[in-house]
Amino acid sequence: MVTRVKVDISGVKRKLSEQNMLAGRRAMANQMLSDMAPYVPFKEGTLFGTASIGINGDSLIWDTPYAKRMFYGRKSWKWTTEKHPLAGPRWDLRTKNLFMSDWIKAFTEGSNL
Repeated sequence: MVTRVKVDISGVKRKLSEQNMLAGRRAMANQMLSDMAPYVPFKEGTLFGTASIGINGDSLIWDTPYAKRMFYGRKSWKWTTEKHPLAGPRWDLRTKNLFMSDWIKAFTEGSNL
Protein backbone atom coordinates (compact mmCIF):
# COMPACT_ATOMS: atom_id res chain seq x y z
CA MET A 1 0.00 0.00 0.00
CA VAL A 2 1.40 3.39 -1.03
CA THR A 3 0.40 6.60 0.69
CA ARG A 4 1.17 9.97 -0.83
CA VAL A 5 1.09 13.19 1.07
CA LYS A 6 1.28 16.58 -0.57
CA VAL A 7 2.17 19.55 1.59
CA ASP A 8 1.78 23.11 0.36
CA ILE A 9 4.54 25.16 2.01
CA SER A 10 4.02 28.37 0.06
CA GLY A 11 2.62 30.06 3.19
CA VAL A 12 5.71 29.04 5.17
CA LYS A 13 8.03 30.50 2.54
CA ARG A 14 6.07 33.75 2.63
CA LYS A 15 6.20 33.91 6.45
CA LEU A 16 9.94 33.19 6.46
CA SER A 17 10.77 35.72 3.74
CA GLU A 18 13.84 37.89 4.17
CA GLN A 19 11.58 40.95 4.40
CA ASN A 20 9.64 39.46 7.32
CA MET A 21 12.84 38.33 9.07
CA LEU A 22 14.33 41.83 8.69
CA ALA A 23 11.18 43.40 10.13
CA GLY A 24 11.30 40.93 13.04
CA ARG A 25 14.96 41.62 13.79
CA ARG A 26 14.38 45.37 13.74
CA ALA A 27 11.35 45.11 16.01
CA MET A 28 13.29 42.93 18.44
CA ALA A 29 16.33 45.23 18.39
CA ASN A 30 14.11 48.23 19.16
CA GLN A 31 12.56 46.36 22.08
CA MET A 32 16.01 45.36 23.32
CA LEU A 33 17.27 48.95 23.24
CA SER A 34 14.22 50.10 25.13
CA ASP A 35 14.56 47.41 27.78
CA MET A 36 18.30 47.91 28.20
CA ALA A 37 18.11 51.71 28.52
CA PRO A 38 17.79 51.83 32.35
CA TYR A 39 20.82 49.52 32.65
CA VAL A 40 23.17 51.63 30.50
CA PRO A 41 25.46 53.89 32.54
CA PHE A 42 24.27 57.49 32.39
CA LYS A 43 26.20 60.48 33.62
CA GLU A 44 25.69 63.19 31.03
CA GLY A 45 23.76 61.03 28.56
CA THR A 46 26.40 60.74 25.83
CA LEU A 47 26.70 56.94 25.89
CA PHE A 48 22.96 56.53 26.26
CA GLY A 49 22.29 58.96 23.42
CA THR A 50 24.48 57.15 20.91
CA ALA A 51 22.51 53.89 21.07
CA SER A 52 21.42 52.69 17.65
CA ILE A 53 20.48 49.57 15.74
CA GLY A 54 22.48 48.05 12.90
CA ILE A 55 20.84 48.48 9.49
CA ASN A 56 19.90 44.79 9.34
CA GLY A 57 18.59 44.79 12.89
CA ASP A 58 21.33 42.35 13.80
CA SER A 59 23.33 44.53 16.19
CA LEU A 60 22.98 47.13 18.90
CA ILE A 61 25.57 49.89 18.89
CA TRP A 62 26.70 52.40 21.51
CA ASP A 63 29.10 54.68 19.69
CA THR A 64 31.46 56.53 22.00
CA PRO A 65 35.22 56.13 22.50
CA TYR A 66 34.57 54.68 25.97
CA ALA A 67 31.55 52.46 25.18
CA LYS A 68 33.60 49.25 25.23
CA ARG A 69 35.16 50.11 28.60
CA MET A 70 31.75 50.85 30.07
CA PHE A 71 30.21 47.73 28.55
CA TYR A 72 32.82 45.32 29.95
CA GLY A 73 33.61 47.36 33.05
CA ARG A 74 36.05 46.63 35.82
CA LYS A 75 35.27 45.61 39.36
CA SER A 76 37.17 48.61 40.69
CA TRP A 77 35.04 51.11 38.73
CA LYS A 78 32.45 53.15 40.52
CA TRP A 79 29.26 53.30 38.49
CA THR A 80 27.21 56.44 38.50
CA THR A 81 23.73 55.25 39.39
CA GLU A 82 22.19 58.61 40.24
CA LYS A 83 20.14 58.81 37.03
CA HIS A 84 20.06 55.11 36.19
CA PRO A 85 20.00 53.16 39.47
CA LEU A 86 20.27 49.83 37.61
CA ALA A 87 23.33 50.86 35.55
CA GLY A 88 26.37 48.66 35.33
CA PRO A 89 28.53 46.63 32.96
CA ARG A 90 27.20 43.92 30.63
CA TRP A 91 23.72 45.36 30.51
CA ASP A 92 22.97 42.85 27.75
CA LEU A 93 23.44 39.87 30.06
CA ARG A 94 21.70 41.58 32.94
CA THR A 95 18.59 42.22 30.85
CA LYS A 96 18.55 38.98 28.88
CA ASN A 97 17.02 36.89 31.67
CA LEU A 98 14.51 39.60 32.52
CA PHE A 99 13.25 40.43 29.05
CA MET A 100 13.95 37.51 26.69
CA SER A 101 10.27 36.61 26.39
CA ASP A 102 9.49 40.23 25.43
CA TRP A 103 12.23 40.16 22.79
CA ILE A 104 10.91 36.93 21.31
CA LYS A 105 7.39 38.39 21.26
CA ALA A 106 8.65 41.55 19.52
CA PHE A 107 10.40 39.44 16.88
CA THR A 108 7.37 37.23 16.33
CA GLU A 109 4.95 40.15 16.04
CA GLY A 110 7.37 42.21 13.94
CA SER A 111 7.96 39.41 11.47
CA ASN A 112 4.26 38.47 11.23
CA LEU A 113 4.91 34.89 12.34
